[in-house]
Formats: sequence, C-alpha cells, structure tokens
Amino acid sequence: MRRSIHFAIAALLLSMAVVWLRVPGRIDAGTAVRMDIPELVDQSDLVFEGRVLERDVRQDSQGRIETTYRISVERTFWGPDQLIRRVRVPGGVLADGRGLLLPGMPEIAVGEDVLLFLSRPGSTGIRVPVGLAQGKFRVLTDRDGRRRLVRDQSDLSLVDPATGRIHEAGARAHFDYAETAAAIHAAAVSRKARIARGEERR
Repeated sequence: MRRSIHFAIAALLLSMAVVWLRVPGRIDAGTAVRMDIPELVDQSDLVFEGRVLERDVRQDSQGRIETTYRISVERTFWGPDQLIRRVRVPGGVLADGRGLLLPGMPEIAVGEDVLLFLSRPGSTGIRVPVGLAQGKFRVLTDRDGRRRLVRDQSDLSLVDPATGRIHEAGARAHFDYAETAAAIHAAAVSRKARIARGEERR
C-alpha cells in the first residue's frame, strides 16, 4: 500500500507539478507520506553514499528537462556496488534559464557528500528520491572529524500514514551519522532476509 502511494505521488508530481522558469521563483511544497529510515530502505531500489562530481542538465527529444549526476560512491547500503554512479532525475535548470522544478524534490549540488535513497528507474531510466526530500541527506564532517546528516525539507509537507493528516516537515532535520548508518544497515539485513524467505521480491 505504501509503495503504491509513493509511486502515485511521484507520478502526480511528474505530470502536474511543473514550473518553467526564466528567473528564480517560489514553488509550492510537495507532499509525501512520512517515512522513517527502515521504510525508506524498504521502498528503495538503491541506497548509497558518495560525493557529487558533476551535474549535467539537458532537454530530451520530447522536451523534458532532466539532470544527470555523476557520483563517486563511498558506500553502498542497498543495490549493486559501483565505484561511480550516474543518476538521472527529473527537472533542473538549463543554461538559458529555462527549468523544470518539482515541489518537494531535493536539491543536489556538485561537491556535496550525499546519502541517497532512490526509486527503481522508470522506462526512460529516470529515478526519483524516495519520499521526495526525505530521500536525500547531506553528509557533513565537523572539525573534529565526526560526521552528521542534514536533510533539507523546507519545501515538503508530510502525510501521517496513521491519521492522514498533513503537516509541514520543517526547514531542516539533523541526524547522527553513526546511528542512521546502523539503522540503514539493519533495515537492509532485514529486507534481505525477507527476500530470502520469499516474502518480498527484489
């Protein structure tokens, strides 16, 4: 049920929540079902941490604008290991100022260290962060070498799956890196066990 809700929201965003820009402007918040770390892992096709090396924004033959990121992978939590990944997501801003912005989608910048939870690729190879902005964390390293995670969710509204109520996610959420990584690892182990028992398809 939760998986179908996620993909329904993603499809709605891709078909309706489109903003063409010549200059920067405000877009309304996107809406997604609230997910905790195990739920993000369960809904993801790919979960990994790495550094964003390049960003390429292009318009395809159908007129759709998409962004391809080249990322040096430091750690893969779910999915096949690769040293370099190219991830294509919908939206972006072209050099001439035209752009496609989707409410609730996270911003990813060149040079950032990121932790990403990504959906399966669609028919054109496009992926979407699971839970919209919930699916992207920035990895920061303090002066003492301790790492922490920050999630920018200022353009996101969250639906409580228990009550159906919608509330603003808040500008930023902070997470302890070690605790979050341990939670991701535990969720991945649990998911692999379910797959081995035939309770879930990979």
